[in-house]
Amino acid sequence: MGSSLKIGEFQAPNRKLAGRSVWHYDVVESTNETAKELLDDDIEEGLVIWADRQSAGRGRQGRAWASPPGGLYASVILKPKEAHAWVLGLLVGMPVVKALRHFGVFAVLKYPNDAVYQGRKIAGILSEGVYRRDKYHVVVGIGVNTNVDLERLPPDVQGSATTLKREVNLFVANEEFLDYLLNQVDDLYSRYQNTRIEFLIKDYRGQCTTIGKRVTATTAKATVSGRAYDIAPNGALIIMDDQNAKHEFVDGNLKVLG
Repeated sequence: MGSSLKIGEFQAPNRKLAGRSVWHYDVVESTNETAKELLDDDIEEGLVIWADRQSAGRGRQGRAWASPPGGLYASVILKPKEAHAWVLGLLVGMPVVKALRHFGVFAVLKYPNDAVYQGRKIAGILSEGVYRRDKYHVVVGIGVNTNVDLERLPPDVQGSATTLKREVNLFVANEEFLDYLLNQVDDLYSRYQNTRIEFLIKDYRGQCTTIGKRVTATTAKATVSGRAYDIAPNGALIIMDDQNAKHEFVDGNLKVLG
């Protein structure tokens, strides 16, 4: 972890699992990378890595995630029984949206990993499955544009992004936002461990505004255009093309046409 400096450690014994322990850093390259390095030490499940800044934050498909001071950057270490990294990444979108709404921004889910407000991205999730000594882990990274001036984000994303600070008059401390968010993540993970995945996927589907819209999905193999029709049990987006053939989309580039 090199120059990563841990500046605090918090305990929340009232939580079932996710977020019982939070390690707070000033700056890391990426909270997901820091979390993955800790897996070698047989770290406790539910540990959260939280940083004030990331010097090399990442989004899906290796894209950079701008991480200026003021934003919220955190990763949760989970050890699910099933290899469900993609599904967990989807499901954690629900607590993120719930937290944003709690603090005054009526965000919605956009498949696969964004929370958006009035068409502008305000949060993103990067979920990664990792094996260590035959033990499966999922590291769920969450980035939220909380107390960030829009001007601090790169010029190429300013037109398509927004921040809590821009949309809400009241100041929301990152500590307060994270505490509420982790309570919701903890509840969701408890449900995930005790509920059939189909029920959780159904909940996600009901909140995902991509369903019903016309989309173009580009993968390494092909480009498919059609209507976002459903979410499969494995978390894939089912697209029905103009010939009524169904295609499953997981990895690649998804454009919502409206």
